[in-house]
Amino acid sequence: MKILLTSGATREPLDDVRFLSNVSTGATGAALADALAARGHAVTLLHGIGAVAPRRVRAMRSFGSTADLRAQLRALVATGGFDAVIQCSAVADYTPARVTRGKMSSDAPALTLSLVPTPKVLPQIKSFAPGHGNRPPLVIGFKLTTGAGAAARAAAVAKLFAAGTVDAAIHNDMSELAAGRARPFRAYVAGRLRAKKLAGLPALAKWLDGFIRTARL
Repeated sequence: MKILLTSGATREPLDDVRFLSNVSTGATGAALADALAARGHAVTLLHGIGAVAPRRVRAMRSFGSTADLRAQLRALVATGGFDAVIQCSAVADYTPARVTRGKMSSDAPALTLSLVPTPKVLPQIKSFAPGHGNRPPLVIGFKLTTGAGAAARAAAVAKLFAAGTVDAAIHNDMSELAAGRARPFRAYVAGRLRAKKLAGLPALAKWLDGFIRTARL
């Protein structure tokens, strides 16, 4: 299967030298790209600037801002060459309302930053696929919560399926990162929990491999 996978964090520019970002390193996406490539898939990785690089995958591109990620996803998916898109990147929810040209002054006693919401990228991915009878790719989203209980986790995942444009979702919580390589992932299909505890990335890659192959038959 031909798989497009995104990883790492977006960078929302404040000026020519500063940006807003998050703590994502892209390590999970890079490891997942390698694991899927080891299972025989042709993987293309679209990663944030400075993100961890995979070892097996050579087809790679980098993105900067959320707008840049969206534009590159649109161009790649529009080729109609992918069976699945796995959106593992950490996309900013907000971006500065105004970007300063050059460099902001460091002499100001205080600065006020105004932020505006970024358009959600995940629900748009299927719409980027070409029409004329072509099958759109499977879209698999990731959802990371922070110290969320069962109800909050379920609600967060449900939002991904609300628009009907996501085929599967993978959830994990920041509180579980301490488990290291054995950290659990949960897999949802059509809004329903299908795998309660996938222990580590090898187990997640195996589940994704089976899901994609079966769903594309």
